[in-house]
Amino acid sequence: MAEKEKRLNLKALSRAFGVSSVTVRSWLDKGLPNKRTSQGYTFDLSEAIQWREKYLQEAQKGSGEYEKARTEKEIYRAKMAKLNYERMDGSLVPVEAVRKQAFETARMVRDSLLNIPNRVSPILAAESDHREINQILTKEITQCLENLASDLNKPTEGVKDDKTATK
Repeated sequence: MAEKEKRLNLKALSRAFGVSSVTVRSWLDKGLPNKRTSQGYTFDLSEAIQWREKYLQEAQKGSGEYEKARTEKEIYRAKMAKLNYERMDGSLVPVEAVRKQAFETARMVRDSLLNIPNRVSPILAAESDHREINQILTKEITQCLENLASDLNKPTEGVKDDKTATK
């Protein structure tokens, strides 16, 4: 499934990287990928981060220890900017929220399936036709699964955690 392209303006990109607009403009002169619109420049955050990493790695070749350390720091800042942007954008969710939801879902499935015998055993005890018993069980299981599916499609709130996983 193709992800919708997210474009940032110059000010938003400078905020994402934690640098000034002047710095982003100097990056434009050095080849930062962009799209020119009637309202100014727009940038794809992923492309900008990839360009910045490549630019810094090229600058790192043949430079001293200080420059190498600074380059690594800038690459780290670029990656953190992307993570923070995606976290704010909602395309990343906390790992704990995913684990909690998976646990709750598994518990709901277990409880629903374990309740089927309690609901249908009196009905089945009165039946002698195996086809009718099959229909009753099939109907109960189908209804149980449909109820689970509708419950799972309800929006839930996530648990805040520093560890994140993609949606």
